[in-house]
Amino acid sequence: MKVKRTVPLILAGITIILAGSCASVGRFMPISPDENVIGTIQTTFAARDSWFSKNETINTQAYIKLLEAAAQKYPGTIDVRDIVWVTGRAIGPRDTEVSATAKVIRMGQNETRD
Repeated sequence: MKVKRTVPLILAGITIILAGSCASVGRFMPISPDENVIGTIQTTFAARDSWFSKNETINTQAYIKLLEAAAQKYPGTIDVRDIVWVTGRAIGPRDTEVSATAKVIRMGQNETRD
């Protein structure tokens, strides 16, 4: 009787551990208090995995994709900061689905993109 209850619990625990280990979360380009936030932007894209520097590769891809999406929505000289990304399901042998969000800032005359 106890074995019938224990096996599903063990299987559920293993499933949760495996599912949680597949996802990763990253933060990139923190925002400073003096930046002029004009909105937020979100995008989902396929990121190519890199065995050597996965987070750095996703950081760069997320920045590029978010900046492209922000440029379509917000006019003028803008940039994206406070990027947060989460990896999702595998969508190919080396590609992973990534969902990313960021704050869109208006660049002043003396400011430049880092």
